[in-house]
Amino acid sequence: MVATVLGVLLLVVGILAKPFLYDRLATVALDQKSTSVSEGRNMSALYAHDDNGSAAFDKLENVTLRSTRQVLGIPGAVKDAKKQDTDAFWQTTVRSQADLNGKWTDLTYSDEGVSFNRKTGESTNCCGDYKSAGDLADPTKTVPVSHQGLFFKFPFDVQKKTYKWWDGDLSSAQDMEYLREETLHGVKTYVFRQTTPKTEVTSRDVPKAIFGDSASGDVNAKVMYGNVRTLWIEPNTGVLIKGQEELDKSLQADGYDEVATTKGTIGYTEATVKENADKWGSKGRLLGFINGALTPLGIGVGILLVALGVFLLFGDRSARKRATTA
Repeated sequence: MVATVLGVLLLVVGILAKPFLYDRLATVALDQKSTSVSEGRNMSALYAHDDNGSAAFDKLENVTLRSTRQVLGIPGAVKDAKKQDTDAFWQTTVRSQADLNGKWTDLTYSDEGVSFNRKTGESTNCCGDYKSAGDLADPTKTVPVSHQGLFFKFPFDVQKKTYKWWDGDLSSAQDMEYLREETLHGVKTYVFRQTTPKTEVTSRDVPKAIFGDSASGDVNAKVMYGNVRTLWIEPNTGVLIKGQEELDKSLQADGYDEVATTKGTIGYTEATVKENADKWGSKGRLLGFINGALTPLGIGVGILLVALGVFLLFGDRSARKRATTA
């Protein structure tokens, strides 16, 4: 009797694993909260700051840069009741700093709000997406933006194919191509890469002083951007375990030498990678088991236990019947 009950239970679990358990677990949280830190050594950057009441522009070379990214889910941002089960809205802020004489000094600050599908990770623009238009002096200034593709994460059950990933500098989603598998701290990841050849993304008037010109006034400059972005993704959850960017951002103006605004390789610190691997490795394995082996295992073992229970039940009845007849 016990074997039969247990077998039926396992059959139910196996049958419902994907349509019930997996469907509910493979959904991102509305109240997400996380921090990731990236660092890059021997980088170049432009440091705009105030020097005794005057604007100063220091061209930093061979410095260490740090980028601290915080992600905060805002459940109340999804006001449409029909979308509350399918969409999430997360805010991400990034503060970039340079190590100047042993002190972390602020360089830039950004703030962005993104709405996306809780299962596929695709941008939905349902709930007032925005991006930062301010700076360190006024970090709250924002403008509306229409996002495309993936932003925070890949979909659950990641496939070895090309996805579209949002690039904020280009204001569009670009191909993120699958490269290979790689293990980080015992966690299997899929490695993807997005390559953007250096190109002009816009132009704007900037102070001549940026180019070392002592004359007052502005000059029209091309804003140049190139990047090789590599992401290590836990395939069951679609979460980033590690990220790295090979940046080449600069300003170009006729008659002046090019000025690097950010150049060099920056990526997640080893502490951030390990923390991500420790947190998402076990969750990924559990989700993969529910989405994969649990169904055939539950159904297979369930059938065997039910068969065993039936055999024991009728076998016991036959034995008792023979004993009574004798």
